[in-house]
Amino acid sequence: MGYVAVEAGEEVIKRAEELFEKQRVDGDTEPISVEQVDEQLSRLTAQAMSEGGVYAPRLAALAVKQAQGDTAEAAFLLRAYRSTLERWDETPPADPATMEATRRVSPAYKDVPGGQILGATKDYTQRLLDFELTDDTAADPTADWDIDGEKPPNLQNVLEVLRDEGLVHEPEDDAADTATEDDDTADTVPGDDDTAGTGTGNNDPSPFDTTREPITFPAPRPAILQELARGETGAVTALGYSELRGYGQVHPTLGEVRTGNLPVTIEHPYTGDEVQVTSTEVTETECVVPVYEKADDAQFAFGYGLVYGRTERKAIGMSILDAAIQLDGDEPAQNAEFVIDIVDGIDSFGFIEHLKLPHYVTFQSILDRIRAIRDRAAAATGDEEHAAVTADD
Repeated sequence: MGYVAVEAGEEVIKRAEELFEKQRVDGDTEPISVEQVDEQLSRLTAQAMSEGGVYAPRLAALAVKQAQGDTAEAAFLLRAYRSTLERWDETPPADPATMEATRRVSPAYKDVPGGQILGATKDYTQRLLDFELTDDTAADPTADWDIDGEKPPNLQNVLEVLRDEGLVHEPEDDAADTATEDDDTADTVPGDDDTAGTGTGNNDPSPFDTTREPITFPAPRPAILQELARGETGAVTALGYSELRGYGQVHPTLGEVRTGNLPVTIEHPYTGDEVQVTSTEVTETECVVPVYEKADDAQFAFGYGLVYGRTERKAIGMSILDAAIQLDGDEPAQNAEFVIDIVDGIDSFGFIEHLKLPHYVTFQSILDRIRAIRDRAAAATGDEEHAAVTADD
């Protein structure tokens, strides 16, 4: 693809960048701080972290500020920064059952172990503009709350109730076929008891990392889950919605949606014990889909979603796509290669935006070809007037 330089080259590009930065701080208000973005616009930073594949709230807030609120650009900045970092080690697989849940709702069961925890949400209120927010001096509605002493509970996963009854069909993965029967590391994907976490077999205990290994299809489920977890929120939501709208067969029931802090542990270099070093805020969901194919043993298939931050819509969409891909059907959302290619926000962001760059040479080539075809067609029909007009153009 041919590009040519913009007239005045680097100077014009530099001035355009300076103008972009000027617009970010232009106005009568004080510039927004990284701390304000982190604390008050946490949904934006959560989306940037999720799509960037990096859990770093402050860096995500910086990226959102730098990108002027463009989450795709912010995710790009985070991935670019991540690529420069040294990789120290790998943590043991995190168990979502250890999550300290700040919110857990189950649409499937009214009464669940631990109860329904609504947490912070406006799911059950009207979506109306709150004009009081224009007044920065408005009273804090939570000023009298005293919740400092409360610790979020560890809750049993709702789907464990169904698993205990043998009603959940665990997904199968071709990659698991090469794992040894005594390989204790094969179970590295939460909720996936039959899937080898390596994705490659060969007794390799490390998880499949799509940032270091290229995906080939058919891809192992751990690789698909990782790509879905880093997918662009709108794309994951839209493709999941396509299944619900009838362009597929998956219309699930959500077992639960939970948000909380998931402990992250490392192996102590001297003792070998697992030691918690930090925690990450994540959103987890599992959905179930009835499978009636086995008349004598009907079960539920399930889809899984886990993403960084408070990003419930994406986690739900991810679980729908996971369930749909396992069907391996003919609909778009059931084709793993199609889904993985489409949902990567950085790929689509770059490909769409590159169309703004100069395409003078390629367009001129297409234009010459179109004119030549029209000239030949005019000559063949004797339409000399049309040919002359085309030539004059």
